Amino acid sequence: MRRYRYRTPALTGPWRDSSADALRDAVSARQAEYDEARPSGVKWMVPGEIEVLSYEEPAAAARR
Repeated sequence: MRRYRYRTPALTGPWRDSSADALRDAVSARQAEYDEARPSGVKWMVPGEIEVLSYEEPAAAARR
């Protein structure tokens, strides 16, 4: 399973189920804005990124 959040030097958003939701949080917090002219589709107002947390349940726990 993967979770996503935005991170800037000033703020870190909550973990979300999609990168689109994390980006929406960043835009709402005015850390970024949508910019279709950029290849990424986003302009960060401060240095920022969408973080990805990837984790899996241990196999033993999943079999129980």
